[in-house]
Amino acid sequence: MKGFFVTLVLAIVLGLAACASRPEVRPTVGDRELSPREISPGDTVVVAFSLEVEDPAAVERVYLRGLPENTLAAGTRVELPLPEQKKTPYLAPIQVRVPAADGQYNLELVFETTGKTYVAQLGSLAIRDTPSRILHSQFLPGSHAPGDCALGTKLLTFEYAVADDNGAADFVAPTLLPIDKGSNDFVFFPHWEPITWLGGKPGIVLDPPSESAETQQLVTSKIRIHCNMPRATLYQYEVMGQSVSRLTGKSINAGGDPARYYVK
Repeated sequence: MKGFFVTLVLAIVLGLAACASRPEVRPTVGDRELSPREISPGDTVVVAFSLEVEDPAAVERVYLRGLPENTLAAGTRVELPLPEQKKTPYLAPIQVRVPAADGQYNLELVFETTGKTYVAQLGSLAIRDTPSRILHSQFLPGSHAPGDCALGTKLLTFEYAVADDNGAADFVAPTLLPIDKGSNDFVFFPHWEPITWLGGKPGIVLDPPSESAETQQLVTSKIRIHCNMPRATLYQYEVMGQSVSRLTGKSINAGGDPARYYVK
């Protein structure tokens, strides 16, 4: 009886050792397709492939990797269903939610089993640059009377709201430009001289947006103005900036409605 028990234990140990030494078979991925290959933020891309595994129950996770971080933060779902059989065809539409940073992205299929991760290349996806839009801009306050100007200058806040489906931070080099010649000398920065030239006009450098995970952002800058003006006048400015495509390297100018300031 004792000999039988020893033999049984030895058989179990050898069996477990054989199972432990048996190599895990790598998943086989075929018929990989990505359509379309170029999209705009908010569009849907269809992922298609076939998956063959030795044991469907051993697969713990299947997902798509390589999309921009800000579209993941916006809720783009990259998880794919787990296989229920050894051979599984996949056809999965994935909406790339806004914001989605423009550029070329190499996408991968990732398969996780207990203790192991397998990766299969899917293909390259291009996300287009979308034009930035200035939603509004204004001086705060937006006017003054001559009697309000005792020292010759006045500190104001200038704000603008920018929107971009690639992320608000895609709008770069924001500049405040005079629309007419009479506005050239109205605004100035005696402290740090942020003067630039855009389109042949002298402009004031504004603070840029910083939000890449949001489609819109309100940006404020402090400015100082000459306020001893000789007569009641309307001054008009516009916010101009650029959205630079990571695909083509080309830039698109973006602007908005005039920001007005009144001397009463």
